[in-house]
Amino acid sequence: MTELGARLKEARIAKGFSIDDLQEITKIQKRYLAGIEEGNYATMPGSFYVRAFIKQYAEAVGLNGDELLDTYKSEIPTPMNEEVSKNITTTPSRRSLGGRSTGKFMEVFPMLVVALFAIAIIVILWFLFQNSPKNDETDPAETDNALTLETKPPTEEKNPVTPTEEEKPDEEVQEEVVEETKPEQQLTFVETQGETTTYDLTGAESYLVKIVATNKTWLNIRDQDNKILVDQAVNAGETFEYDASALTRVRIRLGHTPGNTVSINDQAVEFKSDSTTQNLVIQFNK
Repeated sequence: MTELGARLKEARIAKGFSIDDLQEITKIQKRYLAGIEEGNYATMPGSFYVRAFIKQYAEAVGLNGDELLDTYKSEIPTPMNEEVSKNITTTPSRRSLGGRSTGKFMEVFPMLVVALFAIAIIVILWFLFQNSPKNDETDPAETDNALTLETKPPTEEKNPVTPTEEEKPDEEVQEEVVEETKPEQQLTFVETQGETTTYDLTGAESYLVKIVATNKTWLNIRDQDNKILVDQAVNAGETFEYDASALTRVRIRLGHTPGNTVSINDQAVEFKSDSTTQNLVIQFNK
């Protein structure tokens, strides 16, 4: 193990992260993370990725990535692709020459579209202008009839309500009752990776997380952005509840799983791993 790898590992342990936790935070495969801690850079896809992964690892555990790269630059392989790329001469190819003509066409194309659009608007306005006098010419007899109809008092204002009109509200109430049916909650197992088990929850409008502790355990809850929401101990015989209705995803980590239960909306969530410390990831789909 190199001095750089030892320093990164100490910072990870101090944060309370496992390799799996760090993989979830940085989205870097854990075999690469383990290679950084052991100083084994041969497993990396290239020297550029070595420096990028080290910097991302450092920032995830609260260290300055640029400072570490400068301090331990003798332990880190340097990228060799820069000198090779400088020696490659750039000569115009058929594709690039063809791209120039295409580029000129693309410059003129928007102007052609605007011109056609303007011509279409002018034609439409001219057509409306030509037809407008015909629309304004109305029959004098029709206008007289309209005036006489307006002067007549309404004769059918007080009509008795027919039975069909009385039945309409009942039909509308029946339709509303049918629309108020709610889907049932369904908790679906997705996968298990190491000490982490993932579920999908559908058909629920609110999400109440409950932990019933038979044995004392440490509880850590994070949201979809990996932000810590709860980080505390739950003593034996205690029940802890947390309303996660505003979240789209929650990760529940128990330091001591045996004997303790986790439920969502009073539905028990099963631990699929035999590890003492386990994670439950529940994805909410309304």
